[in-house]
Amino acid sequence: MDTCLYLVATPIGNLEDITLRAIEILKKVDLVACEDTRTTNRLLAHYGIKKKLISFHQHNEKNKTEFLVNELSNGKSIAYTSDAGTPAISDPGAFLVNQALKLGIKVSPIPGPSSLATAFSVSGIESTHFQFYGFLPNTASKSKKLLQKIYSQTLPTIIFESPHRVLKTLSLVENIFGPMHEIFIARELTKIYETIYKDEVKSIIERLESHPKEQKGEFVIILTPPMKEIENNETIPINEALKLMMKELPLNQSVKLISSIFKKNKKQVYNQALEIKK
Repeated sequence: MDTCLYLVATPIGNLEDITLRAIEILKKVDLVACEDTRTTNRLLAHYGIKKKLISFHQHNEKNKTEFLVNELSNGKSIAYTSDAGTPAISDPGAFLVNQALKLGIKVSPIPGPSSLATAFSVSGIESTHFQFYGFLPNTASKSKKLLQKIYSQTLPTIIFESPHRVLKTLSLVENIFGPMHEIFIARELTKIYETIYKDEVKSIIERLESHPKEQKGEFVIILTPPMKEIENNETIPINEALKLMMKELPLNQSVKLISSIFKKNKKQVYNQALEIKK
């Protein structure tokens, strides 16, 4: 097999989602660099592939890059796989690829599963553009700052979240975007317990809190941009409509209807409703 660094996309859950080309590459390369040898071993065993594996993750990326580049320079062919999905996207790999390209070593992508593309395709969000931030920063203050930045932007935003942080992140989203803001969440994509939510952030938080098992797994969260306020003289009509609506319906239901009728941001209408209630 020709000297090449192959970036091989692997299943994000269902082992049957791997491509035929990816299987052939994994069979033929001299060695496989992988984020977790146990995860990759399970995949290879499923397809009857025996291969030398090299551990390659965020903590040893720079040290192992030197070894892998030397192997490539000596004519070896190497496949790199992350634990799931397309390598070097919110995962290690970019440094290795960059070093290989600098040395004129051939690098070839073997496309396949990607959780962000998979999630966006079933989100129902009508947009041809989106932005991707991967995992939020480790500290709450930095996460809050980034979410405030996202709130001020105009594109749908995709982020990843882990099970032990998902409720904390959703609470930050609720505080910044408002409890009535609609978001999309995909959990355990392509796996047995795949779950998709599209609802107001407050409702999703309540659902996860009342179903602890649904807090497990990997999450893809898509935040739609808030509706921008249009300068006009609608403030008084909205207030009057809210007053009339809240006489007949609960606050949350009134806000949902009024924001839909007037095409206004739910957070803004919710705040107006609170002022009226006071």
